[in-house]
Amino acid sequence: MPSTPVVRRRRAALAAGAAGALVVALAACTSPAPTVSPAPSADPSASAEPIFASDEEALAAAVAAHEAYLAMNDAIISDGGGTERILAYTTPEYGAQRIDELAAFVSSGLRSTGRTTFDTVSLAEYAESEQPPRISMYACVDVSGTRLINSAGVDVTPADRDSRVPVLLSFEGGPGSVLVSGSQLWSGDNFC
Repeated sequence: MPSTPVVRRRRAALAAGAAGALVVALAACTSPAPTVSPAPSADPSASAEPIFASDEEALAAAVAAHEAYLAMNDAIISDGGGTERILAYTTPEYGAQRIDELAAFVSSGLRSTGRTTFDTVSLAEYAESEQPPRISMYACVDVSGTRLINSAGVDVTPADRDSRVPVLLSFEGGPGSVLVSGSQLWSGDNFC
């Protein structure tokens, strides 16, 4: 099938995304602290039950969804395959992007050992009125418990890697079905 300009742009975007994903894993923690956006006010005329009982409950659901997502992400880059497993933890669009990024990482011959964690979470926004409902949160992703191993079994983790990276994470869904829909390095003040 010939490569069209749309296909070439999509491939370029996916390649840039893969590079971005590796940067999150290896980047220095030099970004500024976030300012928290207030949650949008609810429509007083709406009579529907709230999806989450509180902002804290929405944040807890996002934290649980991200913990599960990170565990699967670590398993994929440790196992060196099965990238489609990430789809159970992501929206379809973000999952397709992550499959391409993970496949690029795996095909590079690198593997990762250990466990990625995160902390310092705070709610950025909870938009219950959106369809689907959306949650975003700030977090510090911590890769200090992971090592990069090449195909010869040699640890190639950069010595100057900063192990804590500030990110803004996005989620969609409600109780029992919150999925990761995006992740980006935070460009504000470093809050890690």
